Amino acid sequence: MSPEQPIQQTPRRINPADAKMGEAARLDAIAAQLMAVQRHWNDPNREFYLAAALKASRDAWHAIQTALAEGVLTLPLEVQHNLLILSVYADSKISSCEAISSADTLGSLIALTRTLASSLKEWRAAA
Repeated sequence: MSPEQPIQQTPRRINPADAKMGEAARLDAIAAQLMAVQRHWNDPNREFYLAAALKASRDAWHAIQTALAEGVLTLPLEVQHNLLILSVYADSKISSCEAISSADTLGSLIALTRTLASSLKEWRAAA
């Protein structure tokens, strides 16, 4: 093979189970980021870290909505519906945290994020 030839990559279909585990790991990481902000609530740079954590959270929840819309998360229809409702609810929690930042409002977003991450892991194990 000469250096001028482009390397052909075989298209790889995303395994739905891999997508679920990827989102679960992402949500776990975001929950940890949110918990760090909560633990260090009196830190002088809290606003910066809070904004970054909330942006990461919103991005993750929107990614879940996109995956549902594109059919990547092949879950039972009822579960997809519930997941969509949760993602919209999470978005409202994120907006609440932005508007009225308190450790308590952040706590409810953390709980929701951790619960969904655990649920996705359980779905992966059951698949």
